[in-house]
Amino acid sequence: MGFIVNVKVEIIELAPCKKQLRFELPAEDVDAAFAEVTRTFRKQANLPGYRKGKAPEAKVAAQFAGKIEDQVREQLLNDCYRKGLEDNEIRPLLQPEVEEVNFKRGEALNFLATVETAPDFEMPEYKGLPAKKPKLEVSDADVDNALDKLREGRAEYKEQERGTQAGDYVVVSFTGTSDGKPLTDFSPTARGMTKQENFPLHVHADEHDHFIPGFTKQLIDAKPGEERTVTVTIPDEFPSQPKLQGLNVIYEVKVMQVKEKVMPELTDEFAKSWEAESVEKLREGVRDDLKSNQEGEAMRVVRAQVHEELMKKVSFDVPEPVQQNELRVVVESMVRTRRAGGASEEDIEKAKEQITAEANPIAMDRARWFFIHPRIAQAEKLEVAREEVLRAIAMQAQQMGKDPQQHMKELADNNQISAIQNQIMEQKVVEFIAEHAEIELVDPPETTDHDHGHSHG
Repeated sequence: MGFIVNVKVEIIELAPCKKQLRFELPAEDVDAAFAEVTRTFRKQANLPGYRKGKAPEAKVAAQFAGKIEDQVREQLLNDCYRKGLEDNEIRPLLQPEVEEVNFKRGEALNFLATVETAPDFEMPEYKGLPAKKPKLEVSDADVDNALDKLREGRAEYKEQERGTQAGDYVVVSFTGTSDGKPLTDFSPTARGMTKQENFPLHVHADEHDHFIPGFTKQLIDAKPGEERTVTVTIPDEFPSQPKLQGLNVIYEVKVMQVKEKVMPELTDEFAKSWEAESVEKLREGVRDDLKSNQEGEAMRVVRAQVHEELMKKVSFDVPEPVQQNELRVVVESMVRTRRAGGASEEDIEKAKEQITAEANPIAMDRARWFFIHPRIAQAEKLEVAREEVLRAIAMQAQQMGKDPQQHMKELADNNQISAIQNQIMEQKVVEFIAEHAEIELVDPPETTDHDHGHSHG
């Protein structure tokens, strides 16, 4: 349409990413638009007594006045708005809010449009960011530990006639009393601690015990069929039965069975059960698995670092709605974490300001990332294939124990597919930055489970 050439646009910056555009189009352009739209209507019009498209213009204008006016209004508003954006290189994020529209035939068109715009920023250098990557170190001890775990998984419990030793499993029957009264008199829910038949227990030589501290160590050397009296004091910290805390309890215990935990020997036979030809091959396989786990962990550390480094390089303003949206997500997640940690609604209410203060910088980073990652994806031509989206959905369904087709349908119904696509794209962008990082190899952090860490006993 040629009527918007004379549109005047005045721009007011309301906020860093919010502009108000004031439009004015002269009356003659408005009238010219009415004339053209009326002509279009005339070509289509079937008025009684006239051949199609031959009715007088005045009659068409009268008959379709309302429809003509609506169409002119919509067309002029759209065209003016589009031209205003193009001429001023404005990238809107959302639909504009249009208000104060003055529109009549024979008068100038005036209206206001408020737009949230994408931020304008210099793209930071995202290749060659610094990151420290832990060196891969799989020791023989690590391999031995992993092999022991495999053997543990195949351990057998063999019945013994000998006396009980630490590390054995025993099956016992017992009754417990305190001051001659059953424990259920002190706590009605303590039935399981008062009387048990054929109850399995792991024997510990120290105080550490899965049942009551110091219970099983008093059964050491007891043979199957032997009876023993065990005395214990319920600790002051005993969450499962708070009412019994501090009680002295006498248990009459009969040992029914003694079982020794026997781990399978590390033989080629055992290796074959894990689909390796020999112990050597099993060791190699385990070492490779540990290495690839370490590599995966190391790369996770690198990805976190480069993401953080990139975010340090940017400080542009973001549109208020995007920032607010991210803030809501971060606050909700923080509140969930606090609830899971046992915080009451009252605690959360009290910590409201603190939570918001902690969430703000995180939300700001997330909002900036929202604008940065698509630009990197575009510059590096990164794409998400349909297969990748389907794979991610199938994995999600599996974790949730759902049927993949059903899950896919639910996601589609809730317009969630593009969110999954975006998540995959974000991962790809971070992986790309990590692959192009300036990596410095560093010694892995000291782990405490090596022998020298055991001085505390």
